Amino acid sequence: MMKLEFEGEIQALENKILDHPHQDDLIAFYGSSSIRLWETLEEDLSPLNVINLGFGGSSFSWCIYYFDRVFARIKPSRVIIYVGDNDLAAGIPPEKVLKKFRMLTKLVRMNYPDVPMDFISIKPSPIRTHLLPEIQLTNQLIRKELLALGKASLIDVHNSMLNENGVARPELYVEDQLHLNAEGYRIWKGVVRKHLGI
Repeated sequence: MMKLEFEGEIQALENKILDHPHQDDLIAFYGSSSIRLWETLEEDLSPLNVINLGFGGSSFSWCIYYFDRVFARIKPSRVIIYVGDNDLAAGIPPEKVLKKFRMLTKLVRMNYPDVPMDFISIKPSPIRTHLLPEIQLTNQLIRKELLALGKASLIDVHNSMLNENGVARPELYVEDQLHLNAEGYRIWKGVVRKHLGI
């Protein structure tokens, strides 16, 4: 029996969806804590109608596990995903992360065959500099996969977060050097707005 680590958060997301006043043209952001902690998401992507469905320090496996529950009462016009950071940190190699990515995108396509889908590239972070080659390889594999899927694309935040030495810029992160601060989210805001044409 899996320990339902995020049960409380998932229940909160289910309530959030029920309480959301505008279901039309809704863009769903789904994934791990980099989405959950993007507290200014709605404001940053105004005038678009967006909902933040990030939870905990989740992985691909948890996003797959909870997908049907989280999306049971929602018909998004677009799905934007960020996850994978924690998979690589747990020692899962890029090729296996890609398999999990395929499982998650299959769920999106089964439920929403005509809805555009985007994946935010896995970010670098100072505390995980040792994982940079795996992060970059995973992003490359996912980019290639998205091209083959159709109506799917990569939102590349990764390169904007590197300094001239090709490593993560520490000034974009909070004290743990893993999660983003306001400056880091400003970069995400700019890249995502440009990608969505706003």
